[in-house]
Amino acid sequence: MKRRIAVQWTLPAKEELATLPPKVRRAILDKTRALATCDPRKAYKPLHGPLRGYYRIPVSRYRVIYTVNEDRLANGDLQLLVRVVVVAVGIRKAGDKHDVYKLAEKLIRFARRAELSDGDQIEKD
Repeated sequence: MKRRIAVQWTLPAKEELATLPPKVRRAILDKTRALATCDPRKAYKPLHGPLRGYYRIPVSRYRVIYTVNEDRLANGDLQLLVRVVVVAVGIRKAGDKHDVYKLAEKLIRFARRAELSDGDQIEKD
């Protein structure tokens, strides 16, 4: 049984990525591409609380928030689908309304509502 890993980006995540400084953007792309060569569930720290089920990739002061979905293919192979759901950009400021994790929670809630209403808008990396 083979394991296939695909890294996908939501449209909002790609748009947020485009606003970052080039050096940070390159580092984020390198780290997310590397998820295809390892077990993305073990590569980075899982989040807790309202972000349970998501993982974070630290890049300097920035964070990439992603989730992993598992599918069984018709031939029996296991496919891990890594969806970069949110690129939360910002500094970790505990207790501040502009904290990167507070922003991620809001974006994830918004994305879940949008998925319920009109499906996913996903583009492959």
